[in-house]
Amino acid sequence: MIRGVAHAGDGGLTAIDLVSGHRVYSTDAGRGQVGVVVYPWEVSIGREHAPDSVMNVIEDDVRSVVHVGNRVRVKIGPVAAEVTEPSWERLGFALGDRAVASFKATGTRIVSSA
Repeated sequence: MIRGVAHAGDGGLTAIDLVSGHRVYSTDAGRGQVGVVVYPWEVSIGREHAPDSVMNVIEDDVRSVVHVGNRVRVKIGPVAAEVTEPSWERLGFALGDRAVASFKATGTRIVSSA
């Protein structure tokens, strides 16, 4: 869970300013102190963001890499992503590299932070 402050955004979305300094959007309603949850397998990673419908884009350093069977769990800034081992090898990232994590507002859940 990533902590942040939610407020009304454009188009009926909720904007959340994360404690990391990043801003993400959700289709869930929320206001004030909240937690943000995104399933790691809903997060795509790459070296740059391709123009598409994804609203949440976090560019930051690769902070951790954990191999779990045939998957790799990667932390980019405050977000965890999970990709297949072949995808990880094809991307060729290393710890400390700059990467882009992207995920849809429809897959971004807001939960109470109390």
